[in-house]
Amino acid sequence: MKKPEGGLTPLALALIVAFASSAFADEVFFTSGQTLKGLVVEEHVDRLVVSTVDGEQVIWRHDVDQVFFDDPERNYLYLGNEALAAGDFQAALTLYQKAIHMNPAWDDARDALRRLDDRQRRTAGAAERPERVLQDVWGLTLAATESYPVLSAVAPDSAAAQAGLQAGDALVAAWGESLGYRSLAQVAQRVAGPAGTEVKITFQRDVTVLAGAVANAPWPGFGVTMAPEGLTVSEVGVLGAAAGLQVGDLVVALDGRPTRYLPLGQARTAIAKTKTAGLRFQIHRYLLILRPTGSS
Repeated sequence: MKKPEGGLTPLALALIVAFASSAFADEVFFTSGQTLKGLVVEEHVDRLVVSTVDGEQVIWRHDVDQVFFDDPERNYLYLGNEALAAGDFQAALTLYQKAIHMNPAWDDARDALRRLDDRQRRTAGAAERPERVLQDVWGLTLAATESYPVLSAVAPDSAAAQAGLQAGDALVAAWGESLGYRSLAQVAQRVAGPAGTEVKITFQRDVTVLAGAVANAPWPGFGVTMAPEGLTVSEVGVLGAAAGLQVGDLVVALDGRPTRYLPLGQARTAIAKTKTAGLRFQIHRYLLILRPTGSS
């Protein structure tokens, strides 16, 4: 899709996007002029993951001209994120507010407003060595992986440990912004942020539920349901609680099998079949952490 000469402002483009979205799918417009229809299931700093009739495809952002989402509020959020990345705070604010106006209950848009506030505060007083701040002040040591950064160490008396983070957890997002495929310095900068403020951290953890009976009740004694975000823990029971599951955990994999396209009935059947072997969950959970003094 070619832009008109001189380009469109983010707000003007958002107004077009809101009325031009497909009735069936998101649509990616490439700089080459080609298009791809599907469902954008992941958004990262350097790539998008799009689910299509031919399976998932990784799309590099430098090849993307624009994305039109099926849900109008997602167009405003996407364009707000683009404006924020470009440092246009006012445009980002306007677009995020429009997303909230269209869907007042949407947490992603409200998280984006907090992310904007974070970015403005961080611009005013950024830490020169955010990784050192994260280690010395937060008690967290990061290790790079091929996707999300992992906590290789968590000081036991740190605010992060008290909030629930532990070694081995992978950091997925800060205020809804993906931390995947970023440098450790960029991750640390987004987590550390202004001292005395809150940050919403989404983390990934492997949780193993051991095999066994639950007070003579049918295995497994905990429940899952299908929420808008995906397969979600709805009750934990004795075994789930012992393993560390919590109500509201988003289940992204069962014994290494991704759940993104797994129907609820099949998920429950798979869980029921693991009575004698136990079951490994990979979950996403978020925490609100008050940033310690000295983290900005």
